Amino acid sequence: MEQTLIEDLVVESIKIYGIDTMYLPRTLGAKDDLLNEDDLGTYNDAYEAEMYVKNVDGFEGEGDFLSKFGLQIRDSITLTIAMRTYETEVGVHTEINRPREGDIIYLPLNKKMFVIQHVEHEAIFYQIGSLQTYDLRCELYEYSGERFSTGYPYLDDRFKDENLFIDSGGTTFNVEVRNSVFHMVDSDKRGDLISTPKLEANVDEKIIFDQSHSSNTGWPLRIYTTTSPNSGTEITAGVVVTGTPGNVGANVTWTPATTGTYYYINPTTIGMGETVTVAASKLQSVELFDSIADNTTIESFADNIVDFSQNNPFGEDNF
Repeated sequence: MEQTLIEDLVVESIKIYGIDTMYLPRTLGAKDDLLNEDDLGTYNDAYEAEMYVKNVDGFEGEGDFLSKFGLQIRDSITLTIAMRTYETEVGVHTEINRPREGDIIYLPLNKKMFVIQHVEHEAIFYQIGSLQTYDLRCELYEYSGERFSTGYPYLDDRFKDENLFIDSGGTTFNVEVRNSVFHMVDSDKRGDLISTPKLEANVDEKIIFDQSHSSNTGWPLRIYTTTSPNSGTEITAGVVVTGTPGNVGANVTWTPATTGTYYYINPTTIGMGETVTVAASKLQSVELFDSIADNTTIESFADNIVDFSQNNPFGEDNF
């Protein structure tokens, strides 16, 4: 009884004096068991949870300073979350029974993300024989290519301009036909079906149109240079058609090879479709996406130093 009373008081106190945050659990994509790290971490969910900020005088850590790598911001913060709050707001949706290192906390006070570095479960040492809180010691998050797909635009699009990575699996659009009109929703199915949406893509990035839904029967989707099959030319290079529309496994997979404006349409119905705008590849034109990148300059200059035609350019002999 006393333990429950203390837990109730802790939860209520954090609700009163704490702040609402967003908790983003990390999903491992390619864990390296030797180095014990993951280079393809994803954040597919976000849950609101109230936490108490322990260091009320300001951020801890090394703060802001200039290093040989430029301006470094090393803010850190300690947040307290009630165990019951974690279990009811986060744990109930996952198989994770406690906060984990590597998970992210979004702090609305300064609209920044903080990554959990250490979880202390014995900050308050067994009051009346039980534990009530976790202390989360966090540092300012540094983006390094992780994927965000939580369904909250202010989280998912936060690093959109900095994301120079290409998803090898491509982007899948689930297609349905309603009143002779293509409707689509992307593969995470978090939004509603959109009538003939305008799509964007990049060279060498795969687009998959999934026509497995029964409404696609008799409505094949193809890629053309114009909205009309009578005046345009069908794009066949880089296009792989699998199965029959309306049946399981029916897909149209397209890997654009050149930039430009193209159209996904039905070849027998004029006006049924919309544009696909293809921009330059992120891999081949990094400078277009990152104004301070010098990839091409360094590569061209290095060609004058190292002879890459040799199998062993750093040795005396051509082994």
